[in-house]
Amino acid sequence: MADVEVTGDTTSVTTERWSGRGPYWTSPSVGYIVVTGSTSAIDVYKTTDSGATWAAQDTANNPASSNNRSIGAWWDKETKDNSGTLLYIAWVQTTDSAVHYIQFNTSDDTYGTDRTIDSLTISSTSSSSDVSVVVAKSGRVYVCARGDFAADTEDTDHSMRSSSDGFATNNVSETSPYSADEEVVVLLPGSDADMDDISAVVFDAVNQDLEFWKYDESAGTWGVTTIDASISVVASSARLYKGIFSAVSRHSDEAILVAYWNDFIATTADFRSAEILQATPTITQKTNIDTNTDNSAQVGLLINQQNDDVYVAYLGSDAGDEAWGSALICYFKLSTDDMDTWGTEQTYGVQNDDLRAVALGQTVGNDGGRVMPCWFNHDLTSIHVDDGNDVEIAAAGGVTTRRYTLTLTGVG
Repeated sequence: MADVEVTGDTTSVTTERWSGRGPYWTSPSVGYIVVTGSTSAIDVYKTTDSGATWAAQDTANNPASSNNRSIGAWWDKETKDNSGTLLYIAWVQTTDSAVHYIQFNTSDDTYGTDRTIDSLTISSTSSSSDVSVVVAKSGRVYVCARGDFAADTEDTDHSMRSSSDGFATNNVSETSPYSADEEVVVLLPGSDADMDDISAVVFDAVNQDLEFWKYDESAGTWGVTTIDASISVVASSARLYKGIFSAVSRHSDEAILVAYWNDFIATTADFRSAEILQATPTITQKTNIDTNTDNSAQVGLLINQQNDDVYVAYLGSDAGDEAWGSALICYFKLSTDDMDTWGTEQTYGVQNDDLRAVALGQTVGNDGGRVMPCWFNHDLTSIHVDDGNDVEIAAAGGVTTRRYTLTLTGVG
């Protein structure tokens, strides 16, 4: 195995901005990662050789700003039955105190138009912002953004907007999921008959719980159900390390799967998982990925939509014998039975350093792709993958190739 640098040109506050997104795959050999560069430009990197090399795309037209903060990204194929080729990217910036949105088309590797979709009071402190974007089953795009993590004034410090045409002409003010409770929000497609409806998984830093929210677009209302009320992560940790949870949509039944930490760098920290059936909604706690593990954190999820295999990536081993802030390695596990059991820990990367964020791309469908976590190295301000310990997921009808020995064990 060999670690590969995707880019060494990232910002030193990538963790706070949660700005390494992907990889998103169009085939087992072609994938994309969205990052914020050292000058805070939005960059899309592409591989055509299964992760061995990466190159920035359409650099003449990428959204360049020295004051971009948090970003969010969504891949067309994360939404059930969506066969599109677009990456949807949203971010906030202090230059104009605005929420921005752009589409990147993987069919020709070009950016669309940089659109300003709302004006907010954007904090100059990068860790104070939060952004998420999703495409509903109807095709409607939603962007929620918070400029100041602690503020709660609608259309001043936070908001949610939607559009039926990529914000070209249509721009609708929706009810924001943010409040005075200092939330981190991940938007997801809904499962109701009204295909404009969406959902969200929300970490509430004031109540210290993880919540599932359903949005009725016609009524403009959110319904809230608690996923887990025993979360010990404090607001300051959530601001700095937003990747304490990851959520994906399983297309076979439109359930939402969540992996999350109940505490941050503590001997009593549990790495938990849950399944959410959206209709009622019904929350089912699944088997812990690990229990009572110190010096391990962050999470990225991916589901193989062809067979519902679930992969989870994280930083720091099950043994808890690494050092947060100086010496961590990237690992992953597999569940083949709806998170009832998790396979043994697989060492993914070689790099043992100050790793602080990890992402896994959320979904691989019938086009195939790879289980290839990307991580952020804080010391080097760089994004990396490993070309060798990844998992190839063939296009529908092919054979998935795993480059390791799998032993399933229950962990709880």
